[in-house]
Amino acid sequence: MQKLFGTSGIRGDISQVSPELALDLGLAVATSLQNEGSIAIGHDARTSSPCLKNALASGLMAGGCRVVQFGLVPTPVLAFGVRENQLDAGVIITGSHNPPSDNGLKCYTAEGREYTGSEEAVLEQLMLNRSYKLMTWDRMGSVAHRQDVVERYIQTVLQRIRPVEGSLHIAVDCANGVGSNVTPRLLSHLGCKVTAINANVDGTFPGRSPEPTSETLIELERLVPELGADLGIAHDSDADRLAVIDEKGRYVTNDRLLAFFVKILLQRHGSGRIVTTVDTSPRIDEVAQRHGGRVERTRLGKTHEALVTGEKPILCCEPWKIIDVLWGPWGDGIHAACELVRKLSEARAPLSKVLCDIPDYPQRRIAFPCPDKIKDRAMEIIKAKLATERNVKDVWTYDGLRLNYTDGSFVLLRPSGTEPRIRLYCEARSQKKLEELVNKCTRLVKTAIRAQ
Repeated sequence: MQKLFGTSGIRGDISQVSPELALDLGLAVATSLQNEGSIAIGHDARTSSPCLKNALASGLMAGGCRVVQFGLVPTPVLAFGVRENQLDAGVIITGSHNPPSDNGLKCYTAEGREYTGSEEAVLEQLMLNRSYKLMTWDRMGSVAHRQDVVERYIQTVLQRIRPVEGSLHIAVDCANGVGSNVTPRLLSHLGCKVTAINANVDGTFPGRSPEPTSETLIELERLVPELGADLGIAHDSDADRLAVIDEKGRYVTNDRLLAFFVKILLQRHGSGRIVTTVDTSPRIDEVAQRHGGRVERTRLGKTHEALVTGEKPILCCEPWKIIDVLWGPWGDGIHAACELVRKLSEARAPLSKVLCDIPDYPQRRIAFPCPDKIKDRAMEIIKAKLATERNVKDVWTYDGLRLNYTDGSFVLLRPSGTEPRIRLYCEARSQKKLEELVNKCTRLVKTAIRAQ
């Protein structure tokens, strides 16, 4: 059976995320909601987004739903707007950190939470079986437009986060994405001096690749110390991700940033449940234990599912994506950036000093091109080769293969759920050990892919 939903909604190039698919998703969402209700649509600036928006709206209206068009908005603003306007669901059209040739579709509930795997499975079955219910001419849905959702988002954030004390200079790299219309303005309203780059919205992403990695943020890393800025902030194309550069122009590793948010939220709450993903560092556990927290891990892209099971977490997080549950059940790189700036202001110290008690272990993330059709076979070879590894404390297999070594290092190999790649994640307590792990796993992955 064809699998439509991956790690984070549906994603792929235009041959996969096509107008026909968007139409079908609209019909499926409408059918799952008993052919009534109001559904928000938002989109990023990719060249295929307007076409997909119209096809999606057609499916929703043919299924009897009222469509509320939010227009060009970041993913967190779409989620916020669904809750703020008391709508029944929302769909964002975005390829997130994928290249400009890709796009995607992701659904949100009335509370602003991303659909769980089981909720997506309902839609997937409707789409694969084409078991839709279409309305007659007199029960077709309608369309309306809301132009104020970005302004309402900005005002609500400003009600929650106080203006900064003193003068902070923040450099912001918006990746030519839809965060360009929100993050620089919010930081300015908070009292910061803002220098924005790649801030003209352009779905071809001429400034850099949308994924905010150390390799793609070279310009921001150079610019922060050159300007004498206090902090560098970067997003992906839809601004649900946050990457950070310190005042010396150094990329702050994702896990270190997550550990910092673990610390500040536990200090605020006193204790609590932290849900993170299989690819994150043990440093998160160390910081959580120090501040009275409990860490659980799950599959990538699925931390939000903890919001519907068990004790309510205080934080759900994965690299680049932070869900501050008291703010909302969605990943929000814009709100997280404002929280970080506020903490920096309160500390009256540079970011490198603020992070000094957060462990900083060397790590590496590498993506190997691998056609989707051979991912599973390549992973079987990788698992067989690593089965005899020594000095392994435990093995996790619920999302790829992760080996946790007795010296605190780990390797994770997993097929990407959003791109034709196999991803390698490595961390060690020394640079020498990290290079050993990276070299060994790189040879192994390339051999497994070539064997297909």
